Amino acid sequence: MLTNGIAAHLLTQSSITSLVSGGTAIQPAPAPVDLSGYPCITYKMVSDVPDYTLTGTAGLSASRIVFDCLAPYNPGGYLVARNIALAVKAALSGYQGTLPDGTKVYFAEVVNVTDNFDNETLLSRSSVHVLFTYSD
Repeated sequence: MLTNGIAAHLLTQSSITSLVSGGTAIQPAPAPVDLSGYPCITYKMVSDVPDYTLTGTAGLSASRIVFDCLAPYNPGGYLVARNIALAVKAALSGYQGTLPDGTKVYFAEVVNVTDNFDNETLLSRSSVHVLFTYSD
């Protein structure tokens, strides 16, 4: 599964594991409730579209995944979230290869990076949107 492979790949990147809680705080949405789980990365697949030919599926899919890099509001919280997002962007931009779960990624393209702050949860959020062309 693409998302499992990407999470495993991100956990091999010291530029990321050095910034997230315990070096392992990468998980599917939703974000942790306990603040001890921050800073962290959550991810969600927002689209997954198979490619077709005249005779059926081509065996490739295009999937957009959003990685939310989250840090609690405190001095430097925004910069922590932003630095994690920049590390995710660097790890995935132009990526081609086979993920740890066996998924073949033909190309990964960073298509958007945004920043936000949630007044309700007091979390800084920097999101990285990546479009993957892949086959299972």
